[in-house]
Amino acid sequence: MIQQIAPDIERELTDKLSIIPRKSLWGLCADLGKAPSAEEIDAARSEEWASTARQDI
Repeated sequence: MIQQIAPDIERELTDKLSIIPRKSLWGLCADLGKAPSAEEIDAARSEEWASTARQDI
């Protein structure tokens, strides 16, 4: 039975996917705004490590 209905299900899925326009990955991330610069990442990283107590002392 599965072998009989699988082609019909696959055809329906591919027909629906071809109708729906897909966004690129850049389009999906567009609402997130500008990415932080390397300098901003380094500054945030050093701030976090400065507030972390050393465990080896």
